[in-house]
Amino acid sequence: CPTCGRRQIDVITIANTVERRIAGMTAPIKIAVMGCEVNGPGEAKEADIGIAGSRKIGVIFRKGVIVKKCPKKELLKELMKDIYTF
Repeated sequence: CPTCGRRQIDVITIANTVERRIAGMTAPIKIAVMGCEVNGPGEAKEADIGIAGSRKIGVIFRKGVIVKKCPKKELLKELMKDIYTF
């Protein structure tokens, strides 16, 4: 994703932020940060929860199935909220 031409979000920065924010979590959870909603959810279907970006919105998915759409600027906040309620 970081080098794909379809990438619509800053995958590296978001992934680093997620890693920092969940550093103290002990629950076993797989989290995916994918660059586009075209391939992201399917390529990360093994993840418990993840996000993928598009031009104006982002999607949150669980096991590859999109469960929520939100404005791109809210994507990280919504992901973190969903992770903590997982």
